Amino acid sequence: MDLTRPRIFVMMVSVALIAISACNTSPSTPTETRLKAPSAGEIQRAYTMKCSLCHGNDGKLMASKATDLSISTMTAEERVAIITYGKGTMPPQKGILDGAMITGLAEYIESFRD
Repeated sequence: MDLTRPRIFVMMVSVALIAISACNTSPSTPTETRLKAPSAGEIQRAYTMKCSLCHGNDGKLMASKATDLSISTMTAEERVAIITYGKGTMPPQKGILDGAMITGLAEYIESFRD
């Protein structure tokens, strides 16, 4: 008796079942993929680690030709763009910080204005 045909049949059915089960997963909803908003402490920690070397703890230190954040008139959207994509000597943070943290930093910087 030739056992090749039953084995091929079992393999084909197995592959079909795996393919069907992989297709049956429900797509993720926007709420499942939404980033968790960072806490105020996480934002302040990120600022200290990523930004304060050039901008200072209060936004006024201007190393490496960094902008004085305490007198900046940029909108939150402009700050998000610069943090994300960089400008001049400021390196881009896209891929280093997530979007929620970048937005949090842009809002945190607002507190430095005189």
